[in-house]
Parts: sequence; structure tokens; C-alpha cells
Amino acid sequence: MTKGLKDRIGEVKDVRAMWSETIITEGIELKEISDDEILLISSSPLVKFPPSGADINVALYCTNGIFLLDTKVNQTVFNSPYTFCHIKIPEHYNIRQQREFFRTRFNLGVTLTIHFNNGEKKVIESKTFDISGNGTSLLITSVLDNENLIRLISNPQADRYAKLGLCIHFPEKDITTRVEFVHKRNLPGDAKVSVCAFKFLSISPSDVDFVTKQCFLKQLIEQNKSRKEF
Repeated sequence: MTKGLKDRIGEVKDVRAMWSETIITEGIELKEISDDEILLISSSPLVKFPPSGADINVALYCTNGIFLLDTKVNQTVFNSPYTFCHIKIPEHYNIRQQREFFRTRFNLGVTLTIHFNNGEKKVIESKTFDISGNGTSLLITSVLDNENLIRLISNPQADRYAKLGLCIHFPEKDITTRVEFVHKRNLPGDAKVSVCAFKFLSISPSDVDFVTKQCFLKQLIEQNKSRKEF
């Protein structure tokens, strides 16, 4: 590698760590990073870092991507009210795609609203197939498409509606944004279900971060499940 980790990550927006049966989703920060070590810090009594020599998986959500490190703890030190965890920077680590395009399979309830130019609107309740900070794909069944919904939303040149609005229902909060239809494909193994992709048009930067952090956490949880099954 021509660059060290410190030079590659950009701004660190979120840190998650996983070891054994434990996944830490909040309460830790990246305090310092050197050529060969990362210092994690926490003042939360709920965070119990593993001891020296233990395996640890650290995921850094940064402006330059998602950095996944499988490594070991060099030293854990408690100095009230802080706990310091020194971890080794591994020689090799994985870098996922840029945060706006960090796409994850997610089953969330959504409300799609078609705002017509004459002031009327049509409301469709559906589910997400996947999502990222840049957009989402919805599952549209033949029942939902009984009024040629897909043909309608995929043909804005017809000027039949003013805009599309989407509300995504996360357990913690709702994310609302205008969207633009991108493309349609059939769901693999089920020709009666279409996967319709939409691009976010008016989502706020804070909501982009929220969505991406949810994707980030889900990937980490699924990674942990895969390790247990394996």
C-alpha cells in the first residue's frame, strides 16, 4: 500500500466494533491513529473492550469509504472515566464503496406518494428491497401495479404528475424525500414482483448519514451472524 490507513480514510463519521458475542454500536470514538495502531476510547460504562491479545473487528465509516479491519487488541487500559483500547492496524484490510453508494438489503416499510399536477395524489404502501444514502429499491407486486403504476412513474415525459415523494419508515425515525424513478427489473425467482429503483432528490445530509449508518450497522450484524454460522 502506498498510503497508510490514516491518509486514506478521510473524516471518520462513525466507529463500530465487534468481538466474540459483542457488537458495539455506539459509545466509542477513534481518538488517534498512527502508522501501526488505532486508539479507541469510550467513557460509557456499557462498553467493555476485550483484553490484550483478543481478536477484534473494527469498522470505520469514513468520507472515503467503509474500512473493515480484522485485527487484535494490543492493550486495553482503564483510567476512569475512560477506557482506552489500542488495536493493531492489520497489513491488509477491506475497503467498501463510498458512503453514498453503500447499498444494503433492507426490509423497511415505505410510503410512495404520486403528486399529480391537478392537485390529486395516489399513495402506495410498499417495502424496500435495498437502500443506500443515495437511493432505494422498492418491491412492487402485480397487486400494487394494477393501475399501471410502473408505467406511470417511469414516464415523467408524459407530465402526468408533478413529483414523487417517498417516506421510509425506520424503527428510529421516518426519512422523507422527493425521488426520481431510475429503472425496473424483475425480482430473481419471482416474475410477479418488480424491483423499482429510485434516486433520492431532496434528502438532507444528516439523513444521508443516518441511512448509511443503518446500512453500516446491518452489514456488521450480518457479518457477525456469518461468522457464527461458519
